Amino acid sequence: MTQLPALPDLYFRTNQVDALWQLLKDKTGVCCSIEDFSYGMREFAIYDNNGYVL
Repeated sequence: MTQLPALPDLYFRTNQVDALWQLLKDKTGVCCSIEDFSYGMREFAIYDNNGYVL
């Protein structure tokens, strides 16, 4: 079985996640819209200019 290379994860921490979402959502590709998770985080994911998920 061929093993695929691991890709890094990159997270940014901010107290203004909703403001950051409003700033970025229409300016880049959205991978995952903003949502609250059971582990206490509010997150979203976007694509950078090289197609990597941030």
